[in-house]
Amino acid sequence: MGFDLDIFQDEQLEADYIEWLVDEQSIDVRTHFEKLWEYYANPKMEIHGTGACDRKVNESGRCYVQAQEYGLPARITGLVHNGQVGVFGVRCARDVQRKEVVIENDIAWRINAAVDFLVRQTD
Repeated sequence: MGFDLDIFQDEQLEADYIEWLVDEQSIDVRTHFEKLWEYYANPKMEIHGTGACDRKVNESGRCYVQAQEYGLPARITGLVHNGQVGVFGVRCARDVQRKEVVIENDIAWRINAAVDFLVRQTD
């Protein structure tokens, strides 16, 4: 990727440094926004295994985990989330039974309703 830095008239500003900086920072920025997008979209991850976490998820009769469960405490979900792994990086909480987890995607509904309202106002 080539950057045209001539307009800044700064001899210390180098395109290689800017490219390195963008590459390094994009990982952190992407991780942050991926978590927000997954929270908004609320995808489900199917659980098909025989491990302890898989059995804990299936205790409630559901064979999946939703992305918005990331924000719920382990005393409800029975799962401990690891922020470094992502929304679906979980391990089982000891001595905690999974409760019935109900996720209402209220945030996504509000955003979609606001966008629909704004778009219809401009037509």
